[in-house]
This record gives sequence, C-alpha cells and structure tokens, in this order.
Amino acid sequence: MTKRIQLMIVGAQKSGTSSLLRYLAQHPDIHTHAQSEMTFFLQEHEYTQGYDRAFAKYFAGEKIADKPLIAKNVMVMHFREVMQRIYDHNPEIHLVVLLREPVARAYSAYWWARRRGWENIKTYEEALATEKARLNEDRFKWRQCGYQYNSIYYPHVKNLIDQFGRNQVHCFLTDDLKENAEGICQQLFNRIGIRDDFKPSIGERHNQATMPRSEGFNFLFTQFLASRNPLRKAIRKLVPDAAAYKLRKAVLDWNERPQKDENWTPPPLDPETRKQQMAYFKPFNEQLAELLDRDLTDWL
Repeated sequence: MTKRIQLMIVGAQKSGTSSLLRYLAQHPDIHTHAQSEMTFFLQEHEYTQGYDRAFAKYFAGEKIADKPLIAKNVMVMHFREVMQRIYDHNPEIHLVVLLREPVARAYSAYWWARRRGWENIKTYEEALATEKARLNEDRFKWRQCGYQYNSIYYPHVKNLIDQFGRNQVHCFLTDDLKENAEGICQQLFNRIGIRDDFKPSIGERHNQATMPRSEGFNFLFTQFLASRNPLRKAIRKLVPDAAAYKLRKAVLDWNERPQKDENWTPPPLDPETRKQQMAYFKPFNEQLAELLDRDLTDWL
C-alpha cells in the first residue's frame, strides 16, 4: 500500500503556511513535496488518476523509508467534498490551520492574486464588489479571488473539527507563528511521532509581497495554464509533471525578478473599506473565538 500523508496544512492562504511548511520540512525525519502546493485532492483531473500517480509526482525521488509525509494545500478547507477525500485517504491525518486577522488576509490575498495573474481588476474595492457574482458563477474557478469568503474561518474550522475531531485539528494564529514558530513545529513533530527536540532554522520568509514586471503577461499565462486549449493539452502530454512545475515556476519567476524589491508593500487599505470589513467579519470572529477558546479581541 502506498504511504499515506500524516500531516497536512489546509489553510488559510496568505497566513504564513509556506513558511511553516519549510520550517517543518527541515526535520531530518520528515518528507514533503518540492511544489508549493499538493493539489491532488483539490484538482479533479489529478484525483481521478489516483493517489499512486500523485505519490510519484509529489513524493518520489528519494528514499523516504519510514519518514512521515507532510503536505500543504491552503484551499482545501473551503471545500467540504475535498476534505472528505482527505478523510477517505487517512482518517487519522493531522490537519494544521493557520489563521491571520481576516481583513489583513483578504487584502493580502488580493495583491497575491494580482501578482499570480488570477486577478485583473485594478482596485480591491471593485474586486470585492464582484466577488459574490464570481463565486456564484463558479466557486472553484474563482476560488483564489474569494477574498472575503476565504477569510470567514468559523464554518470551515468547525467542519474540520466535527469531521476529524479536535485532537487532529491544530489551529494557530499567524501571530503565534511569528512569536513561537519553533514551539509550534515541535508540537507538531510530537503529534506525528518523531523526535520533538529538533530546532528548525527560523527566519526566512516565503511568498513575501512583490509584483511582476507585467501583470498582463501573468494574467494571460495563468489563463492559458487553466484553459482547455489543445496546445496546452499537447504540451502536458509531452512534459513530465515535475518538469512542467519547474517550467511554470521559472516563467513566473522570470517575470518577477527584474522588479523584485524587498521593501515593496501594497498601498494602505482605505480606512472606510477596513471599517466595513471589520464589521462584516465581526460575528464570524466572535463564533471562532468561542469555538477555539481564543481571545480574538484584536480582530473585533
């Protein structure tokens, strides 16, 4: 039987999940994927091809022996049917959820979508105004652009706890990761049964804010990758999965590199927009605080 995943980071996007994965992956007794996300459970065309093929794509390439497998896909917690697939894969899996203050997460996700070519609306407020129509049209297609929807944590976290149990769902705040990343990692090492005295190197951040040289190029390139274009299908048949991932990443990196600026930050969020969003998220945050027994006063 092909080795099963023992721990998976399932959310939330733009909350520090890439950094956490790389911290955990430093442990010599852990094996994970080189790709930024393991999309097997989320993408229908991957899932129908079976886990054995996904295992070869994401985890093969070195001797993993008895090393626990860990994975990350930050969109899966928003789709109950996808979480059922993960449950069917391993009902004893440990799930990790990082939660960032919702207004900050939503605004950061908008700029991330602009960077990656998923979003072509030029103001955050306009993108928010069209979000409901987009999600009603096709929630899966527009999943990266559900800025408010993906920041409503309570119903999704509750579903995870109801399905997998509290002992298998580990929720942390992004501030927790900033303040005690080593402690979080050691807690998770313990949960999956490996030595928990290992201290990962903390400091390097991943997926920091930046913008491409050409947003238009990224948008067209991303749309091509997501299309059913016959040329794209022909290329995918000829190019192995690992090579396709490296090629896609190289193209996007090439478009970013000329203007990478470590000091770049998005423009400040409009105060009125922030006020409206704080009010919108407040009831959900109050429910989440009660569910997790956490003080989320700073979010209210």
